[in-house]
Amino acid sequence: MNNITPMFKNNTGLTAIRDGGYGSANFDIATAPLVYYADGTGFPSSKNVIYRTDTCEELGIHGHGYKAVAPKHMIDVTRNIIERSGLSINNMQETIRTSHSGSRTFVQYKLPEHTYTTSDGDSASLSLLALSSFDGTWPFLISAAATQSACTNLQVFVGGEVSVYKSKHTQSLDIEQGGRVITKSLEVFNQQRDLWREWHGTECTPLRAFKHFAEALKCKTALDLLYQGGTVPEYIMGDMPRRNNNLAYMWNVYSSVYSKRLGDNYWAVYNAMTDWSTHCDVSRSSSRANIASIENDRQQVVQEAIKHNHFMKVA
Repeated sequence: MNNITPMFKNNTGLTAIRDGGYGSANFDIATAPLVYYADGTGFPSSKNVIYRTDTCEELGIHGHGYKAVAPKHMIDVTRNIIERSGLSINNMQETIRTSHSGSRTFVQYKLPEHTYTTSDGDSASLSLLALSSFDGTWPFLISAAATQSACTNLQVFVGGEVSVYKSKHTQSLDIEQGGRVITKSLEVFNQQRDLWREWHGTECTPLRAFKHFAEALKCKTALDLLYQGGTVPEYIMGDMPRRNNNLAYMWNVYSSVYSKRLGDNYWAVYNAMTDWSTHCDVSRSSSRANIASIENDRQQVVQEAIKHNHFMKVA
């Protein structure tokens, strides 16, 4: 049974999004050949530098054959792909963020008309994330996730690669193909719903939950203390020679919020992980400028932890 409900088939809402501009991605780019010097003589390099025309900040270095595409064009292409999909995008919300001086661009789309009720009584809406970079971090890609309303966590999907559209060069994107692929994200959304329901019904002891957190973060010190017989998470963290802020955040939000609200089960563990990936602050103020990139990296940590630690096979 499919509980995902497109309430209206009115895609005119994209007009208002286009009229809203490009946010922090509203800048142009240019390329210039790199030159190296030997004994005072300049020689042309095989590389070009990509830079912002408004600030002259360097965004990336690539070979002469690389075709750089401005973030504004990437956003236009993403909007066109979504417009051509079978998704209902009325009331869709777009959030544009950049990091690393603009070398990475993140665009999130929340689609409230594709919503269902989770097993704990909350609601989750389909969310799409478009990524692009000049520094070689990613190609252009669009992936699917869900936004859970009560806690505003971005619930990363752990399967369904059909929900991801990827292309090496933005200029060669197939908008029609992209639209068809993104439409399949509804199927993935439904599969995730069933998996989350299984997690909600599968018990997970507090100590096992703590072990999952330590494994996800690759916290060797905490895992060693567990293998040595540690049984109380608070004591284990107290015995660690250095505080792990990420581990402390996951455990605290699990024990004080999600296990109380949802019970001692894998749904609570998953919510604690996605709370960390979505909301945990960074320890250094200098990192806040790149928080969009950090959050995306954290979401990959959650996804990989579930896939490789047999978390998604618990039910």
